[in-house]
Amino acid sequence: MSTNFSYINNENIFPIRNNISQNIISSSFIYVKKTSATKILDSKTSRNQNNIYSKVPLKKILYNNKIVKRDKSIKNRLYNKESENYKKEIVFSLSSINFEPIKTLKKEEENTIPLILQNLQINEKLLEENKFTKEEYRQMFSKIIRDEYSNSIINSLLSEEEENKNFLINHKITERMRVRMIDWMIEVLSNYNCNELTYFESVNIMDRYFKICGNKNIILQPNDLHLIGVTSMFIASKYQDISPLKLKIIQEKIAHKKLTCEEIKEKEEEITKFLDYYIGKPNIWEFINIFIEEIFYVKFNDYQIKSLFLIENYCKDIKEKSELDLKLSKTLKKLYTKNMLNLLKYICIYLAKMNCHDYILSQKKPSLLAASTILVAMKICEQINKEKYINEYFNEKLCHISQHNENDIIIVAQNILYNAQNFDILFSDLENLKKTHFNAIIELKETK
Repeated sequence: MSTNFSYINNENIFPIRNNISQNIISSSFIYVKKTSATKILDSKTSRNQNNIYSKVPLKKILYNNKIVKRDKSIKNRLYNKESENYKKEIVFSLSSINFEPIKTLKKEEENTIPLILQNLQINEKLLEENKFTKEEYRQMFSKIIRDEYSNSIINSLLSEEEENKNFLINHKITERMRVRMIDWMIEVLSNYNCNELTYFESVNIMDRYFKICGNKNIILQPNDLHLIGVTSMFIASKYQDISPLKLKIIQEKIAHKKLTCEEIKEKEEEITKFLDYYIGKPNIWEFINIFIEEIFYVKFNDYQIKSLFLIENYCKDIKEKSELDLKLSKTLKKLYTKNMLNLLKYICIYLAKMNCHDYILSQKKPSLLAASTILVAMKICEQINKEKYINEYFNEKLCHISQHNENDIIIVAQNILYNAQNFDILFSDLENLKKTHFNAIIELKETK
């Protein structure tokens, strides 16, 4: 199956936000659900979890906020007018994109997971002594957790995700009104440096509230949208951000005093009651991060860990590679580099936010959207770097982890690519997505 697209020029090239690193797991503890499902929670946000989670101490899992210094940018490659091939260089031609059949693996049976992290301790002074980087430190913890809990975490998220069908039906709020609110959320949450998950959580809370109101025969009016959107961001920031937005900031700076503090608090209480206090439903960005970890941070590339200290002391199994691992290392390690994965994440965050603009795509399962988004992002990476990244290994892993068949992934991927190509037509006058994410991708200097 193939899809044809016209060229993408410097006006609608896929841009990605600069802040891609995830400062979302800085927990002092891991809380392991007494069933098979697990969640990583901060000790301060573990309220009302009586006898549901077992508490296991962990050191902080750190994320690397540094951006690698680069020598030559995509922007220079695109806009170098002195080049003889200037006209060719300013165009990303996606007409050659073909979605090859994806082989689906059989689901593995879920195993009971033991606790192995109770006594795990690392001296944080070693980090100051440059024994390893913050990113390697994070990957080491991630690798250990995934070894034991990966299947349970993914299966738990897949069982909890929902299709939010026809959530605007019967309301006076139109698709266009909703998409303007969603685009404005990007500007607000970016300006206040909120976590990327805060944005997706805000949209998720708002859409689920629309759905429940419709089920209760409560017809929402256009003048209700501002209060609902502002309150959804307020709730999501409390749930996701280490330093959440304050009510005073929400009322004075974001709502520009058009809403009172009492109105926001009353709407917060109403929304949380309607959601039955279930705030954190799985969203597309959670699945994208998990899928990327499971596909690209694996044994064949040493989990992107280069520190001999960490390998010798905490990841000894890295050296015990099978013949398949060694074969994959030779063929894929040079392709899936740190810079390439950085570019992939930049593209994924843009596409994921763009998906929220589309009313039809917003009704799909987040796991299916995530798998299709990664597939499209990989195709774009191939166009930018002129490399072949999609292969049998990637296809099998994507289907296996997402638990979706190839046809569903490809169909949704085609819709995502169509939206990306025609964004200015479909979502005219909505500039915040492009404005927030445009410069980051074209300023990347090393992408291979």
